[in-house]
Amino acid sequence: MQEESFGRASFLFLAGVLALGLIALAGCGSASVSDPDPPPTGAGSISGTVVDHSTGQPVGGAIVLLEQRDAGGIDRAVKSTTTAADGSFHASDLPTGKYDVVIAASVTSGSGATITYATTITFGVPANTALDRIPLVPEYGDSMPNGSPVDIGAGATVTTAGASGVPVPAEIKLSALQSAAPENELPAQLTIPTLAGSTPEVTTATSTSCPAGAACANYKLFVPASDPVGGTYNSAGTKYTRPGQEQEVVYLVEGKAFVTGSAGTSDCMPPTQIAGPAVPRGTLAWHITNLAFAGCQ
Repeated sequence: MQEESFGRASFLFLAGVLALGLIALAGCGSASVSDPDPPPTGAGSISGTVVDHSTGQPVGGAIVLLEQRDAGGIDRAVKSTTTAADGSFHASDLPTGKYDVVIAASVTSGSGATITYATTITFGVPANTALDRIPLVPEYGDSMPNGSPVDIGAGATVTTAGASGVPVPAEIKLSALQSAAPENELPAQLTIPTLAGSTPEVTTATSTSCPAGAACANYKLFVPASDPVGGTYNSAGTKYTRPGQEQEVVYLVEGKAFVTGSAGTSDCMPPTQIAGPAVPRGTLAWHITNLAFAGCQ
């Protein structure tokens, strides 16, 4: 039986890459990415119950991503789900292997106040595991904001015209990334759930607000304004640890561009971009997350 415990000393998190009663749901969030097509198939499952660390009350409507690292060192969501009103979730049809379980939430308390939780990560969870109680910690840090999530969105443009000479509309799929690692392991960029109000998929279009000869779209990604909390899975009891040093909170934004109607074929240049850093909480809040794609046709 896995039991939840919480500490501050035995887990390392890296802030990011600067060089590049019952709690009721305020509104369903949207996962940072869609489940893959085709979806994963297997006989495994991962379940658990998500609770508020301080009160022990269940957190309904939390977004749960099950992730695995790709060849480029980025944790990709292979399955997504949300918690029920009692805080429980169950993800099935999982192939054999280990998964990083990444959870975030923004909810309304019984008093009507918004509570946004820092992302909690449980690293290395084997398929066919019941995680029981997974703690979520309210956003923390000395700088504003508190309570509500932050928007690290900006704009995306397609600047190269197609054969007709008119900018080609493109579908942009967006993900928020943060860097974290278990102790004694190399860090990875993890896909962070985006919360209610986010637009993780947008389609560019021509308008008077776009640069000349370009199609564009604005996007929003609402995310927790704190570094992740987490721990490495241990069947005898997983210890979840908040980073011990207050520092800049750093995100990157990844965009993947597809020409509308291309059936998911990546046909823009470059097909994928990572923009940032976005610093929603720190000595100075700022973000550089504009994306520009060319060659879409």
